[in-house]
Amino acid sequence: MKINSSTFRKILLSTVVCGLATYTARPGECRDTPPRPHVLFIAIDDLRPALGCYGDALARTPNIDALASRARQFNRAYCQQAVCGPSRASLLTGRLPDATRVWHNRNRFRVALPENVTLPELFKNHGYHTQSFGKIFSGDPREEDPQSWSVPAILRGKGWRNYALTESRSNRKKGVATENAVVNDDRYPDGKITELAVETLEEIAGRQDRQPFFLAVGYFKPHLPFSAPRKYWERHDPREFVLGDQTERVKLAPKLAYHSHRELGGYTDIPPNEVVSPKQASHLRHGYYACVSYIDAQVGRLLAALKRLGLEDDTIVVVWGDHGFALGEGDRWCKGTNFEFDTRVPLIIRTPQMQHPGESTEALTELVDLYPTLAELVGLKSPQQLDGRSLVPILKDPTIQGRNVTLSQFARPFERESPQQMGYSLRTATHRYTRWIQWDTRETIVEELYAYSHLDASSFPSNSLLEEQNLVSDPEAASIRDQLRRMMDELLAQRSPKFQGRKPPSTNTK
Repeated sequence: MKINSSTFRKILLSTVVCGLATYTARPGECRDTPPRPHVLFIAIDDLRPALGCYGDALARTPNIDALASRARQFNRAYCQQAVCGPSRASLLTGRLPDATRVWHNRNRFRVALPENVTLPELFKNHGYHTQSFGKIFSGDPREEDPQSWSVPAILRGKGWRNYALTESRSNRKKGVATENAVVNDDRYPDGKITELAVETLEEIAGRQDRQPFFLAVGYFKPHLPFSAPRKYWERHDPREFVLGDQTERVKLAPKLAYHSHRELGGYTDIPPNEVVSPKQASHLRHGYYACVSYIDAQVGRLLAALKRLGLEDDTIVVVWGDHGFALGEGDRWCKGTNFEFDTRVPLIIRTPQMQHPGESTEALTELVDLYPTLAELVGLKSPQQLDGRSLVPILKDPTIQGRNVTLSQFARPFERESPQQMGYSLRTATHRYTRWIQWDTRETIVEELYAYSHLDASSFPSNSLLEEQNLVSDPEAASIRDQLRRMMDELLAQRSPKFQGRKPPSTNTK
């Protein structure tokens, strides 16, 4: 939805007032019952766990770190597909990509699941005021879902730009890859989003009724271009971002393991093949972390508003990244693979009266688990099948074991049409096994196996692991490979409509 910025506040206040004023108790719901908690749902685009609370020595993120100290931090959370549209569709519907049939950003989940009740729609249907600012479902208006919200979502305002400086722009869709202009936070879209969200919180706090809200705030950064006010660039020493010698491709990894979509290469100052100089690589990495610092400041403004308005003790806060991101590690940029850097995400949840606040968990977790978690926290039941499992037990006790494995996937080629190949990847506490299949026959094409030990993987200052060698043909790894093959067969038969009720094809590969 694009509207003139001069009318934003009028529309904002009128829609909030209208949405709140029309609330009546639902059947069986008593006005005198204790109010349900509010939800502040913060999505951050392209954010890998580049946060101080996750042990990233390069990060400058005091606000999110402070939130984590009062929340539950999930150290082993993984997305369902490492690109924004499919990941978000999965999280917001509670279904895996093979159920939503969203394997590309331009796919729409309501084609496959027209009756699906999304996470915010579930809240709306049970008396919540649901409202969205920025990127929640998608960065494209064509993938918005109006029935999820009490009032029209605001994705971008008219005149909002990725660049503050004219010279950074281009007649092409993309301009330069980085910008560090001397401007205020609200010169870029994410600062404007924060301003609108804070105004909404102020309006809600000033009302006398007790209607709970589900406020979704979706930040665009640190997605490319790496544009952030210069003061956030200056929080970092440029010398910290030299990548070193860990830029080689994973040994014996198949071609299918790597994406062919050149997201970075589309910017005017980047070679189309994405082969950049060490100096340019360091500058890009610097830009990414500057954008993370910028978003941390926006999150800080939201949390400060909650506290100032007396809403903090009654609000569930969720901060999540839709997928990971590679910054030159392993000869990769951006996302679009099943590797650790692309699939691992930050996930932080704070609830009122939280038990054991500040204790993180090593439980294996999927983003699809968020739907049943938030529903249970406020006492709602989904009307449809969900592919996730509630994290409420882990919110009560961080030592509880999560999943045995997590499941991610990625389609090749990355196009809006049906896939030709699909790579399914399971992550255990110690290994990753990936199977690439021919989509129409389900026959295995090639496999990958990685062991995340100090001997087989490299750790970075970002506290993330990089695969070094595919061990699937290593005789010493045969036992674990065969075990994970069987686990994959069972997992796909249980969770993917493509395999349910069918005998798994042979995994013998050439």
